[in-house]
Amino acid sequence: MTLIDLGDVRDEPVPDPRERPPRAVGRPTRIVAVLAVALLSLAGAAPPNQPAFFTVPAAPTTTAFVHGDRLFLIAPAEQSADRAGTLTAYAVPTRGRGPLSPLWWASLPFGGGSAADVVGDVLVVTADVPRDGAGRSYAFDVATGRPRWDLPGSLAGTGDPLLLYTRGGQGPAAVSGVDPATGRVRWSVPTPLESTTFRFGPDGLDGLDRIVLSPSTGPAEVWDARSGQRLVSRDLRSGELSVRQRAQPVGDLLLTVRHHAELVTAYGLAELDRRWEIRLGLVAYFEPCGGLICAVGRTGGITALDPATGETRWRATHWFGVLTERGGRVLVSRRGTGLQEPFAILDAATGRLVAELGSWDLIGWDRLDGRLTAVRPAGTGRLVFGELDVAGGRVHRLDMLTGVSGNCQAGRKVLLCRMLTGEYGVWRLAD
Repeated sequence: MTLIDLGDVRDEPVPDPRERPPRAVGRPTRIVAVLAVALLSLAGAAPPNQPAFFTVPAAPTTTAFVHGDRLFLIAPAEQSADRAGTLTAYAVPTRGRGPLSPLWWASLPFGGGSAADVVGDVLVVTADVPRDGAGRSYAFDVATGRPRWDLPGSLAGTGDPLLLYTRGGQGPAAVSGVDPATGRVRWSVPTPLESTTFRFGPDGLDGLDRIVLSPSTGPAEVWDARSGQRLVSRDLRSGELSVRQRAQPVGDLLLTVRHHAELVTAYGLAELDRRWEIRLGLVAYFEPCGGLICAVGRTGGITALDPATGETRWRATHWFGVLTERGGRVLVSRRGTGLQEPFAILDAATGRLVAELGSWDLIGWDRLDGRLTAVRPAGTGRLVFGELDVAGGRVHRLDMLTGVSGNCQAGRKVLLCRMLTGEYGVWRLAD
């Protein structure tokens, strides 16, 4: 969003009357004519450097999704979940103000959508099927809204292939690799309902490159999420009694947590060879913390582990969640009130507090450059729009939004918020 620096306002110096040049004959008439033409030209133009702002009508139950310079609204059927909903697409221009006109609209079966993403030239929307509580995905041409395909399953990963995860009332649980353009299923991996996880690496399908199956009994398996090929299979507890456990891949490790035993065991993800085992307590999840692994407790607190040995490097008891790492620093949070969460930045190597950022509502996380955007209240109908700079240890205030009620989201090019008047306000962000 463009910010205008008005600079300092000062009194202009008054010229000495003795230095005034002789008046030219006819000059006032010419000046009046020029000003008249200029005013007529400016009457229909937006003020210079004013950010582009638009409005879109939307019912309270309408949800929105932004991608690039496109805005998609998903409006469910109001009276029955079995009736069709509506999917509407808009293009957000770089300049202008006023209401936006739709590019296209399409009928959306089962009345609404729970997730959406753009893959190439296809928009994929996952809708909840009311009769069995399962999900089904529908693909539309981004440019025209023409339906491409529909398949059972919810979005698990975007890219080529697209990953759909079927479970519940949709038949046998499986992860399938799908051609995003045609909907052709290239491969399918049967999965245990309770123990399927994914590894998000630096490359692959939007960062998702491994599928990990870790049932309570039988061998654990690691599959390539691009080719659908099984990479390794091994029984992690051969000869032991069946014990319920959770597993999560983090970096080059597979970490398992035995229920009620408070034991964490690490295996190499490539060969499923055992590396180390520690007693840690009740762990909710793990997250990379620079060169370490952060274990987040179920009741709060963060423990940073050495991935080579499992030894504890540092603890931070006052924080509840780990979001991301940038430049050797970690963004953490704790429970707040409503949508607002207090955020802070810690040194990834030592756990030292670098900065407390205050309470914010995180509304945008750019998956290409890691940019984090957020809003916070600044009085009735006012929100501060800012960027959380993890590496820099600060918040950059980008703008003050007025006349808004909340429910914001930000993409790379578009910012969207509900207005006090009920419709969506749409700002085009500076490139």
